[in-house]
Amino acid sequence: MPATFLGVVVRNLKRAAMAVTLAGSAVALPAVPALASGYGPGAVYEIELSANAAGPQDGGLWLWIALYPDGTGDYSGADCGHGRAGAAHESGDVTWTDSGGTLIITGVTLNGLGGFPTTVTVPDRYGHYTGTLGSFETLPDFIPPFIGKAQLQVAP
Repeated sequence: MPATFLGVVVRNLKRAAMAVTLAGSAVALPAVPALASGYGPGAVYEIELSANAAGPQDGGLWLWIALYPDGTGDYSGADCGHGRAGAAHESGDVTWTDSGGTLIITGVTLNGLGGFPTTVTVPDRYGHYTGTLGSFETLPDFIPPFIGKAQLQVAP
């Protein structure tokens, strides 16, 4: 057999083997349920919030919250305020309700602000939103409202 004919046969065999392997992989992989997520399996919402202020009143918070169909959830994150003890980690359980197009999340504690209990309020529609510090969370009175910038992602 000429070398070119043998090369064509080998290439075609490789292609066929790859096609069979890919087809077998597609059949062997289970479908992922729509409610499964990377952070909290079964979550109907994943909330990612970053709110930061620069300047003399600088500081910020960074939260990731998973909300489950039964009105419970969990969160992890950090917050800090300069002039205080620096960044502090937080995590725990939350509860939530959906009221008039708004998710109201309670149970988040901002440890960098002395254990301040904040209420997180976000749209109940998936998407990316922008605002300022205080747009999506309650803050202590000593923090001026609506300074800095906030980025919010509400995801499935």
